[in-house]
Amino acid sequence: MNLRSTLSVLCFTLCSVIITEQCSKGYPFEHYLGTRTPYRMVSNHSLHKVNFEGCTPKKIWMVVRHGTRNPSDKRIEAMNIRLPEIKELILNSDSLPNEYIKHRDLDLFRKWKSTLDIRDENKLTHEGEEEMLLLAERMQSRLPEIFDNVYSNTSYKFKYTYSQRTKKSAYYFAAGLFGKKTAKDVWFPEPSKRDPILRFYKLCDKWKKDVKETVKESGEHRKFENTEHIQKVVDEVTERLGLENKLSVDDISIMYQTCGFETAWNKKSKSPWCSPFTEDNLKVLEYMEDLRYYWQDGYGYDLSYKQACPAFGDMIAHFDNISDYPKATLYFTHSGTLLKMLAHLGLYKDAEPLTADKYDAMSERKWKTSLIDSFGTNLAFVLYDCDTTKKVLTLHQENIVRLPCCPDQDLCDYKQITDHYNRSIQSCDFVEMCDSSATGSDSE
Repeated sequence: MNLRSTLSVLCFTLCSVIITEQCSKGYPFEHYLGTRTPYRMVSNHSLHKVNFEGCTPKKIWMVVRHGTRNPSDKRIEAMNIRLPEIKELILNSDSLPNEYIKHRDLDLFRKWKSTLDIRDENKLTHEGEEEMLLLAERMQSRLPEIFDNVYSNTSYKFKYTYSQRTKKSAYYFAAGLFGKKTAKDVWFPEPSKRDPILRFYKLCDKWKKDVKETVKESGEHRKFENTEHIQKVVDEVTERLGLENKLSVDDISIMYQTCGFETAWNKKSKSPWCSPFTEDNLKVLEYMEDLRYYWQDGYGYDLSYKQACPAFGDMIAHFDNISDYPKATLYFTHSGTLLKMLAHLGLYKDAEPLTADKYDAMSERKWKTSLIDSFGTNLAFVLYDCDTTKKVLTLHQENIVRLPCCPDQDLCDYKQITDHYNRSIQSCDFVEMCDSSATGSDSE
């Protein structure tokens, strides 16, 4: 048997044995799950050492979104109450199976039950632990000059927010570097509920009032809910599931979210809640999520990304410190911090703002949360000494990205960075910009 035949047999066997969405539906559904996308779908799995001739890596500043977690209490409640109701309607439908929902899908629905307890809300899952372990191992392989496998609290500065999922993420990252036994002895400072670097937006009253609440109540994603695109998804999924009564947008949302969570939790088994969606359906639902985060944490309002200047300034201070230590500053935080930092840097900025009426024109948009804000999302700056010249490598999801000030170079002169972002460094008046008594934030 030749190689091609062998691979064909292997592919057929895998599709027969492992019931995955890609095998049964024929499209990469994992790529459209928004902020619940598993990190394995976007990470750089290479273990090769990063080399630049004549340059030596000296320091790293890295901010990491926690790994895969459980849903919030409200989502767990919906998964425990509403989804079993929809499940029974599906199993009692006389219209199933059909050309969309097969016997294998119905078997998965029969076996499905929610095992989540409200007390487990937002907790890091086993998959999240593994994401952090493997991320640390890969970073150590790429940058052994910085990531020593022997722990020293002078070489490493760890910090996490006031949450179980970031605390555990930091621990498992440390375990990936030093082993689980040594990780138990790593020193972590006491977390703050309102950390000015790791979760600066919690201290920005103006943003919470003028941006977050506005987006929540009447943002572009709310407008998109009433467009023909979303209504078409509702109609199609209702029909596909053989239901007499039309599902609601909330029903569709919790099904989509559960599809995402259960896909992130399990590498090999399929969530039945992914079955009703076509690729086009998922693209529409992904866009609705992208609208929310674009306006809440991205480019929609300038305050959203300008308020990230304290975090950016912390990176600059780390690199400006003439001491060689700590070599690694490692922060474990949340989606809101990562997205605001990406926008602060000017990355993934589209020529036109994302709006509810632009779905058809935005298929090639740069701002896709499935790609830029998965579970385990990370942003790193690596300082290099290149024959006495300081240069910086920027990594996002472990992939090299080029900053707007250095569009043609992987390594960017540190001075070019400080010049380009000079206003952020020199004029970061966080208290003034976040004063809720001032006038409202301008949108871009």
